[in-house]
Amino acid sequence: MTSEIKDLSDQILNEIKQAKNILLHCHVYPDADSICSVLAMAGILKQMGKTVTPIMGDSQYPDYLTSLPHKDWLVEKNYTEINPEDYDLFIILDSASIDRISNLTDIKFPTTMRTVVIDHHQTNRMFGDINLVDKSRASTCENLFRLFQNWRVKIDQDTALLLFLGTYSDTGGFKYPYTSPETFEVATKLVKISPQYHTILADIENHRKPIDLEMMGVALSNIEKYCNERIALSVIPYEIIKQKGLSREEASEGLVPDVLRTVTEWKIVASIVEMSPDEVQVSLRTRYENDYDVSEIAKAVGDKGGGHRGAAGTTINVPLVKAKRELLKTICEIYPEFK
Repeated sequence: MTSEIKDLSDQILNEIKQAKNILLHCHVYPDADSICSVLAMAGILKQMGKTVTPIMGDSQYPDYLTSLPHKDWLVEKNYTEINPEDYDLFIILDSASIDRISNLTDIKFPTTMRTVVIDHHQTNRMFGDINLVDKSRASTCENLFRLFQNWRVKIDQDTALLLFLGTYSDTGGFKYPYTSPETFEVATKLVKISPQYHTILADIENHRKPIDLEMMGVALSNIEKYCNERIALSVIPYEIIKQKGLSREEASEGLVPDVLRTVTEWKIVASIVEMSPDEVQVSLRTRYENDYDVSEIAKAVGDKGGGHRGAAGTTINVPLVKAKRELLKTICEIYPEFK
């Protein structure tokens, strides 16, 4: 832990000690790192004797994480359904920008509420009163482990399991480039505390429903190639979503960017789902992170974009045809070799 991170860690602990009511949240379309970091932080705050409210946020709880301990702590509300003035501290986890808190409203923090951002994304916009953004870490859960160690709090079996699962998920099972030797050291310490992680990990990785495979099939049947087949897009139009009567969460199963990334000839890939006639969800990937940074593409096109060099996402609020055109134009502007 660097001296700067150590200082921020101490500042955050001081904010927690002074706070009476603490708010946590899951980001829009939460992944395992988001939910596990929220539940792990909630457990530590409860251990400290704090009153904490972790809200689910805009999205439904994902089915594949039903085996997580303490998931019942999550309150099924989004930011528009709470009164921010009821809280004097908001700990914002795994969110690179303020709009990751909610897409339903323009987020405004009351002057009476302090905000702490804890994250690891390269594109974090440092929007909190205190911003602990350690970009060298592979996950927010890995960041939290370091914090909890510095605070000298007890990491029990459930907390260790949550931190391990969040780290495992955000590293793609320890495959992604940001996985460091320190990541493995953290994982080793966590599984020593919670050695019975195998069962829940199997539940998480084998959670598919029939509609999930059906949507993957649709996505893989609608691949478009551009720029001498160096860019590949998987495209699902809104007509298919509407025809099948899918929820937003079910529609998201059509996002298959990690499958697209396995093709060596495709330099930049994107999975695209038209959620509504004027909302296109884009998930970008590249296996060639030394040459391309898809987070720059995500930030430059659409709204609320960001992520990592090899994996990023954005939302483009225009019809599908125009969204594809804007995405391809942006890629070519950033990387002229594709023109």
